[in-house]
Amino acid sequence: MNWFASHRQDWIADMLRVYGFITRSHLQRKFGISCAQAALDFRAFNDANPDAMKYDNRKKVYLASEAPKTLLAQL
Repeated sequence: MNWFASHRQDWIADMLRVYGFITRSHLQRKFGISCAQAALDFRAFNDANPDAMKYDNRKKVYLASEAPKTLLAQL
């Protein structure tokens, strides 16, 4: 993983820890990336931290899970 992708992964973890949620549009606006790239970043984050977040289809938002607070703190 390159530095840019790693930086986005760290930012996802921070947003989940601080605010408890994040959307694709947050990543797109912050880093100037496409919707497809944001989706890939979320997939990579979820693969590395399988219990850290869950997607709410109704709200179209990724929500922080209760259990992974320790995982997010390690990032």
